Order: sequence, then C-alpha cells, then structure tokens
Amino acid sequence: MLARKLRSRLFGFKKKDVYSFIEEMDAKAAEKLAEKDKEIQELRTKVAELEANRDAVVSVLQLAEKHAKEIVDDAKKTAETMRQDAEQEIQEKKGIVNREIEIKRKAIKTYYANENKKIDQIKGEVERMRRASLDAIQNFERQLREVERMTYNSSSYVSSAMDYAQSNVNLESFDDVDREIPVRIVSSLGD
Repeated sequence: MLARKLRSRLFGFKKKDVYSFIEEMDAKAAEKLAEKDKEIQELRTKVAELEANRDAVVSVLQLAEKHAKEIVDDAKKTAETMRQDAEQEIQEKKGIVNREIEIKRKAIKTYYANENKKIDQIKGEVERMRRASLDAIQNFERQLREVERMTYNSSSYVSSAMDYAQSNVNLESFDDVDREIPVRIVSSLGD
C-alpha cells in the first residue's frame, strides 16, 4: 500500500506524495485518535457511572449496615425487655404460688391441729367411758356381792321384818348404812 501511493524519484520519493501520504496518515491517525478519544470519553462516562453506582451501592450498604445494627440493637433491647418481663412475671407467679402454698400449709396445719384436738377429745371421752364402765362394773359386782350376802342372810332379814311387821309399830324407813340395798329387793322382802 505504501509502495503504490509513494512514487519514487531519483533521490527518493516525491515530496508531494510524501506529504499527501503523511496527511492521509495524519488524517487516519486523527480519526483513530478521535475514535480512541471517543472510546476514552465513553469509558470515562462508564467509569463515572460505575463510580456513582459504586458510591450508591456503598451508601446503600452503609445504610443497610446501619439499619442492620439498629435492628440487632432493637432486637437485643426487645429480647432483654422480654426476658426481664418474663423474669418479673415468673417472680410474681412464684410469689403467688408460695403464698397459696403457705395458705394451704396453714390450712392443713390447722386442720390437723383441729383433728388432733377432736382425737384427744374422743380419747378423753373414751377414757371417761372406760372409767365409768369400770366403775359401773365394779359397782355392779359390789351390788351383786351384796345381793349374794343378803340372799345368804335373807332368812334373818325376813324373820326380823316379819317380827317388826307384827309389832304394830309405825313403819319407818331405815337406811342400812353398811349396805346399799336396792328398793326392789326391799319391796320383794316385804311381800
């Protein structure tokens, strides 16, 4: 291509051809330079856009990081508040349960104390009844011995009573101090 455009002369190339070649090369270089400048400008625009996008992304990331930190902090505060509320509720319920347990413990203690008093009263009544039964049995045995003794000595009583009845003396009641003679026995002796 260069050889065709440049014609030669005796001592080199023609100046005119060299100049036109240089101008053409200069025009092509200028054209390529303009294209490269245009590409550089486009690349600078893209770089500026990318930097702007990068700055936007960085600011969005920083904002997201800030919001994430705030969310984490809020979550921690909420969790702490919930923990404290739960702990307080547990303490309140524990207090209520302890009070209920204490009330029931006192009620049970009172119930057992009352039942023990009733048992002691029943024991006392049973003891009194046992003593009264023993006294009644002993009294009955004593009276039975008296009846046996009186039956043994009845003939003397009967004759004394008949002698007394035949003497026209007013009958007076008498108490046998040594013996407690039941009325039914005396009335049967008078028959």
